[in-house]
Amino acid sequence: MEKNTIRLHSCLKEYTYDQDKACSPEQTVERFQKRLKATGLDILKEVKRIDTGRLDIPVFFSVCGKDALATIGTKKQMGKGSTPEQSRASACMELAERFSFFSFLKNRENFIIGDYPTMEEAGYPVLPISALLQSVHDEERSPEELEQLLIGLPLRWTWARNITKDEDVLVPFSWFYAINEFNGPCAGNTIEEAVLQGISEVVERHVCAVVALKKIRTPTIDPSSVIDPVARTLVEKFSHNGIT
Repeated sequence: MEKNTIRLHSCLKEYTYDQDKACSPEQTVERFQKRLKATGLDILKEVKRIDTGRLDIPVFFSVCGKDALATIGTKKQMGKGSTPEQSRASACMELAERFSFFSFLKNRENFIIGDYPTMEEAGYPVLPISALLQSVHDEERSPEELEQLLIGLPLRWTWARNITKDEDVLVPFSWFYAINEFNGPCAGNTIEEAVLQGISEVVERHVCAVVALKKIRTPTIDPSSVIDPVARTLVEKFSHNGIT
């Protein structure tokens, strides 16, 4: 298995209209289409706008070509944004992240297979078992107990980057795919942009899950307190249609 982990660098924002991106949505779509052409695969059939105009918030579909359909298993992705250009780019990047993720998942060369003891005995820097307990909020079982349960259970391992400790680590992909599936896959104009997108999604869904699990009462946002011009416009589009 080839070791190809992430290295983060400074990445300046070049586009800031309602988003913080490394380039404009038009440039994103242009780059995406060039990459598609270079693959020689039938990944994108078409991109089309599908909203009825009732809210005046643009929504696009990216429809899979035959190669993408065979890899992903679904026919289309949805993209949205505050402008048609943002929505088109969103739909394209949804396809990019899904096709890339499932292509990675189905390529055996991206993984090493073995149980925890085998990987540790081979000297690999594996993710601590305590992290697995944390990932499922298990505060009752000890790492030693889980270690015994995992003996003889082959897992698929892949290289990752611990950006907190700034070091490479092998993570049990099988474990995290079982509990998260495709929560967190991300695409961007740069590595840094994509990583930020993925981390934000994981944090967002983690918080939602914790709130739902613990039935936490949370504060709400007063719509009248929104002052950002783009956000204000989007809120007004809902209120004008009687949606509160």
